[in-house]
Amino acid sequence: MSSFLTRLKERKLAHWAVAYLAGAWLILQVLDLLASPFAWPALVLRAATVLLAIGFLAVLVLAWYHGEKGKQRVSGIELLMLTGILAIAAAATGLVARGSKGAPAPAEPTLTPPAEVAEQGSVAVLPFVNMSGDAQQEYFADGLTEELLSVLAQLPELRVASRTSAFAFKGTKLPVDSIAKALHVGYVLEGSVRNDGGRLRITAQLIDAEKGYHVWSESYDREVKSVFEVQDEIARAIVGALELRLGGDRATARLAEEETSDPEAHALVLQAAQLIRQGERQPLERAVALLKQAIVRDPQYARAHGTLSQAYIVQEYQLWGPREALGDSARAAADRALALDPQLAEAQFALGLLALDYAQDPHAAAAHFRRGIAANPGAALIYGQLGWVLAELKDTAAAVAAGQRAVALDPLSPGAHNNLGGVYAYTGQQQRAVEAYRAALALASSSSTMANLGISQAVMGRLEEARQTFEAAYRQAPDGQFVLAGYTYVLARLGRRAEAEQMLRRIAAQPEPSAYLLATAYAGLGDRARVLELLEKSVAAKEPYALDLGVDPIMTEFQGEPRVQKLLAKMGLQ
Repeated sequence: MSSFLTRLKERKLAHWAVAYLAGAWLILQVLDLLASPFAWPALVLRAATVLLAIGFLAVLVLAWYHGEKGKQRVSGIELLMLTGILAIAAAATGLVARGSKGAPAPAEPTLTPPAEVAEQGSVAVLPFVNMSGDAQQEYFADGLTEELLSVLAQLPELRVASRTSAFAFKGTKLPVDSIAKALHVGYVLEGSVRNDGGRLRITAQLIDAEKGYHVWSESYDREVKSVFEVQDEIARAIVGALELRLGGDRATARLAEEETSDPEAHALVLQAAQLIRQGERQPLERAVALLKQAIVRDPQYARAHGTLSQAYIVQEYQLWGPREALGDSARAAADRALALDPQLAEAQFALGLLALDYAQDPHAAAAHFRRGIAANPGAALIYGQLGWVLAELKDTAAAVAAGQRAVALDPLSPGAHNNLGGVYAYTGQQQRAVEAYRAALALASSSSTMANLGISQAVMGRLEEARQTFEAAYRQAPDGQFVLAGYTYVLARLGRRAEAEQMLRRIAAQPEPSAYLLATAYAGLGDRARVLELLEKSVAAKEPYALDLGVDPIMTEFQGEPRVQKLLAKMGLQ
């Protein structure tokens, strides 16, 4: 043994090994630094790592034979060993290369491409001012703004602030630079529209927010039937002013397609969209009637069918009619819309929601949401929903990327921040969830967001803080099942069982108590058997809440149960 150690020292094998490892580390660091500016593929670093690792063996062989004052000469055995090492290196490099080339291409569009590649500019489209002298024409000015915003949002080269954020500044007198900073954009498009007896006068100007000067401005006097043509001209002018390099056919094709040749059908759809946003039962019923009129006038109007699908989904979600019938109507309208326009993002979004609500199929929902994003890369609402579904599917990185993208597109949307909080909560990042929920609450008070915040606080062990949060949520929504369930959980965990049971009775007294939310309450009370029974009931009833089962932090202690594992497998969440 001592003789072997002596030979190792004579040949300075340790010196060679340490020196080689230090040099290899330095080479990898340099390659890593150069990879980004030269856009090298990951294969370069992987191949270099493999070659350096195999080279380590070659160095040890050479050190053994030549380390003792260079007395040894290269022998036949040594040549065979080095040849073998080189053959292994070649084979390993080939496998790495084939592995890279053979990797399946992503089936869905990339969610968050690097900004320097995907985005060449950013803009906010502020609500166009209604100059018609008739308040009843406000829907037309708002609708024109939204359509123009949607046209621009379909360009992946351009990041466009979403409607919620842009319309937050409607009627304000804030300076353009302040608006741009709030929306994180470099340019602002503003304008006005006058609709006078079928004649339109549209003015638009693009402003460089940092420098404060007009980059482009134009006025258009056209007939109302030419509104899509004007939108295309404005979009093209903005592309030119910002020197965007459009890829594919978009460089020459129309950016704003003619949705319908019937101006009246178009006006009916714009009016319906405004009514849907009110979120109330009567306006929504009126919107459905208007959309049906639009479809009678133009049965080939894809957007009318897509908007009708969304109206039905809102009615179904709010239980403003027979749930199954409304769901069937929503699906029929969305299918018809896609048959007329396979690229209609609104229809893909509707089908994604239906896949969640009726089929309990998160994989199908994610596929629909991704198709919607491919058709409209600026659709913040779809990104938010996709992030939530990917969190349920435990695709953490993609879920967070989608949630963050929604916030970047719609920074003043409380819903976008709340959804991002949910993504963080369901991927085990509770402190980040708390921060996102607080950002949402800073924009708008919401009992459901407060309840989300309280749950994250409770999961982190901040039970008294969670109780105070739920107390505020309860004052705002004393009959909200989600609030009551979370409040019950927190009170029970604090040992305030009598109060918790009182809250539980309030949930059970609701006309249609959610089995999943009852399970949440019983989880706090420690009734394991009842929790499992209610979870099975929730999945059988296809409650939307049930899809959260595999990632809901409150249900962590139950997720390993064989009965729960079967439920997750049934929903495709394993």
